This record gives sequence, C-alpha cells and structure tokens, in this order.
Amino acid sequence: MTGSYLGRGWRSLWEFRPDPEAPLGARLLVASGMAVALALGLMSFVEVFGTVEWPNWWWASMLPNIGICLCIVHTLFGVLRLGARWLPAPLVRRMSGVRDIRAGMALSALALGGIILGLAVGFTIVPILVGFDMRRMFISLPAPLTKFAVFLLFVMALNWAWWRSRLRRQQLQAEALDARLRLLQGQIEPHLLFNTLANIQSLMDYDPPRAKRMLETFSGYLRAGLSQLRQTDSTLQAELEMVHSYLSLLKIRMEERLSFHIDADDEARSARMPTLMLQPLVENAIHHGLEPKLEGGRVSVSARVDAGRLIVRIADDGVGLDAPRRRLRPGAGMALANLRSRLHTQFGADASLTLQATGDGAEVVLELPFVAGAVSQRIAA
Repeated sequence: MTGSYLGRGWRSLWEFRPDPEAPLGARLLVASGMAVALALGLMSFVEVFGTVEWPNWWWASMLPNIGICLCIVHTLFGVLRLGARWLPAPLVRRMSGVRDIRAGMALSALALGGIILGLAVGFTIVPILVGFDMRRMFISLPAPLTKFAVFLLFVMALNWAWWRSRLRRQQLQAEALDARLRLLQGQIEPHLLFNTLANIQSLMDYDPPRAKRMLETFSGYLRAGLSQLRQTDSTLQAELEMVHSYLSLLKIRMEERLSFHIDADDEARSARMPTLMLQPLVENAIHHGLEPKLEGGRVSVSARVDAGRLIVRIADDGVGLDAPRRRLRPGAGMALANLRSRLHTQFGADASLTLQATGDGAEVVLELPFVAGAVSQRIAA
C-alpha cells in the first residue's frame, strides 16, 4: 500500500495538469525525498571532484544543503502546479503534450524559473535559520560549485528528455488503445444497422405503413445517436437514451409482444462508460429471449451505484438459457465476446460482464468502476 501511495506521488510530480490524482501528502513526501537525495548528491559530488580545505565541512554543511534543496525542489514543483492551475487550459494542454516543441520549451522555462526562485528563497532563508556562512562556502569551493552547476544543468536536460520520451510512449499507448476500442466498436455498429434494416424489410412485405413509421423512427434515432456512435466514451444517461430509442423501434414491429422498463437514479445516470455497451445486450435479450416466445415478454434495464461500482442489469422473461439456440443471422452472435473484449481492453480485470439464468428468463450484469460525468435530461421509461 505504501509503495502504491508513493508511486502515485512520484507519477503526479511529472504530470503537468491542474488537478493531480495523488494526495498532497504523497507529493510532498516524494518531493522531500528527492530534495534530500539531491543534497547528498551535491555533497558527494563536491567530495569526489573538489578540494575542500575546511575541517568537518560535510557535517557542518549537511543541514544547510538539505534546507536549500528542499526550498529548490518544493518551489520548483509549486511553480509548476500553480502554472498548471492558473495558465489558460489550452496552453496547459499544449505544454503537457509532446509534439509542440515551443510549448515544451515554455514548460522548461517555467521549470527553470522555479529552480531560480527556489535558489533565491533557499539562500535567503536557510542561512538565517541555521546561522551558516554561505559566503565562506562559495569562497572556499568556487571550482566544485561551478562544476556542480554544469552537472545540474546536464541532469536537468536528461530529465527533460526522459520526461518527454515517457509522455510520448504514454501518448502512443493511448492512441493504440483508442484505435483498438474503435475497431471493436466498429464491429458492433454494422450489426445494429443490419438488424434494424432487416426488420424494416420484413415489415415492407405485409405492413408498409408500419415499415414507414419504423423507418422514420430509425432515422430520428440515427440523427440523435450518430455522433455518439463514433465516440469511445459516453455516459449511462446517453446509453439509456439509445436503448429507449432502440426498444421503441422494436415495439413498432412487435407491438403488444414487447414491453420494457428502464430504472436508474441520477447518480447512476451520471456514470461515464464506453459507448454502445447496452444496446447490443438489449438486442440479445430480444433476439434470444423474447422473439422465440410466442407471447413475447418484457425487458427491464436497471442501474445503481454500489461501493464505487456501477452495476447495470438487463433482464428478460423470455425462453431462458436452456432453450434451443436460434439460428443466428449474419453478424449476430458476437455481442458478448466483443463487449467483453472492449471491457478488458479499457479496464482490464476491473470490469466484468456476466450472463446468468433467472427464474423466468435470463439476466446480463455489467459491472465497472464508477466515474461521474454529466447528466442530460432524463428519459421516459
């Protein structure tokens, strides 16, 4: 637990963002450790490469050096944190990226300004607090201090290069993840379009007015959801709106054979989640559960937040899991495997999708971490 706490603090120090995820205590603890290491490194550097004609200089200068390095490091990261919070958001995004060289140089200049300010604060406050003669140290150690200044600049340059390289790797990983999510999502979209168009085609043969009404409803559904279909992130509220539209489409065809109910409170509706996760599950419940049943049935969608987890249940009172499987249409039979793959790609083992039998049908349970987003207007269930 301690390692994770300090690890979050360490990663947070190298992220230029207004709201760091790590607690303040973790960041301060890691920064203080860096300052002590820097002070001891300075003194070791002087010991190895300098000629010090000052008895017991190591013990006499240890506390002042640590104090000065604490001022430098905490001022540096304080300046960066204030910059991330106060500078315009577009500029912060540019400075935290890896492709804008000018913004990267601006970030380096901001860091250099923090170091200079920290030096000024340290060399002003520390001598007063500990009664240490800084002028004597500069007079007796001019060459080692000059070498150390050059060494410090070299280390800063290496750190800048490492930081930019790390951000670039993270950006490439994020782009690869986004591409994989879009590929998996793109495999579901034709399935949705195919099934809806097939329903319209079947209605055209024996009930053209209903087919026309379904086509009009489907056109409105596409206009409302087309932008969301091309996103990788959504909210439960938006997903429920798509489910409501989809079930309304099917009710035109199935009429009294289909009823549905959607139940979720405002907290659950605000949850962020991958887009187009619920509609394929509802489609499975209709196709495998209710359509084989002569009298049809009911689909219920419910969602709640429990212990920091979003839990969504999609239940039907259809033929159940033990009934003979229907012959799959082209493009069908892939929803559960596809959605599980998407969840694993984005959340790893922190999300799950399970299918289980109930007394009068089947139920799918989707569980993932709860992250609050925005809530739009509520839908009628």
